[in-house]
This record gives sequence, structure tokens and C-alpha cells, in this order.
Amino acid sequence: MSTSDRLPTESVDHRTQLLELVGAIEPWDDLEHTHLTAAAQWIASGAPVYRTRKPDVPPMHLVSYFVVLDDHRGQLLLVAHRKAGLSLPTGTWSRRRIRGTQ
Repeated sequence: MSTSDRLPTESVDHRTQLLELVGAIEPWDDLEHTHLTAAAQWIASGAPVYRTRKPDVPPMHLVSYFVVLDDHRGQLLLVAHRKAGLSLPTGTWSRRRIRGTQ
């Protein structure tokens, strides 16, 4: 299955797909386990999950991070997020794909 086959679309139950993806993540520690549990509960709750308007509508929405780990040094690559004023892994917000668009 390719990555594009797993992206939510109008024709599939996107919450089920998201829950499967979150459930497939093996947590590294108790904090990540807590975050994954909270994320699964949020997705299953029926609350909006995709950002619909900048900068934060709805206030909690999906983002996608790409974590670069230097296993030898035990360091993560973080970048300065100008608007959030935080150091975060590289990534972007997520939006729901509408059939026929890219």
C-alpha cells in the first residue's frame, strides 16, 4: 500500500484510517504513550481534526512532523517556528483532501 492510498479522502472513513495510523505508532516512553492515547481519543470523539483557517481554527488540528534523529549523538533536528515561537521538528499542518484535487 502506498502512502497516497492511506491518506484520508471523501470516499473512506478518514477517522478509522487516522486511528489505524496512530495505533500503529510504537511509543518510545510513557509520555508518548499518553500523547498517542489522547490523540486517539480526540480523533474518535468526532471533533474537527483538519485545520480550516489560519492560524488555528480549530484550535486543535492535525499536523505532520518529520523527525530527524541523530542516534549516535542522541539529538533531534529542530527548527524555529516563527509564528509559534517554538523549536519544533520539521512539518506542516494537515488538510483533508477533496476528491479530484491534489
